Amino acid sequence: MIVMNQKIQFHIKDISDKAKKLIDSMSELKNENGKLKAKNEELASKLAEIEKNLNQAKTENVKLDQLLQSSKQSVIDSSSVKSKENNEEIDQLVREIENCIDQLKR
Repeated sequence: MIVMNQKIQFHIKDISDKAKKLIDSMSELKNENGKLKAKNEELASKLAEIEKNLNQAKTENVKLDQLLQSSKQSVIDSSSVKSKENNEEIDQLVREIENCIDQLKR
């Protein structure tokens, strides 16, 4: 009977030791899980900030592209107007030269 009680006490102690190890392990895992959750929240916050900055940059990029296109069109329009003015001026000079030649011929 004493041997039986010792075996039972040995098994109880063994189970108790294993339960303590499991409790310690669970406590460590809970602690690590808490740290990982905090890190996850921090990274999610950083990601949201980066996405916000990216969207702002995309919006700014679209505005700059529109401004560039507008500027290019303005330069083209301005160049076209100047070209037309230059052609008219050349035509006027040619007429004057022709007029001078006609007067020299007389």
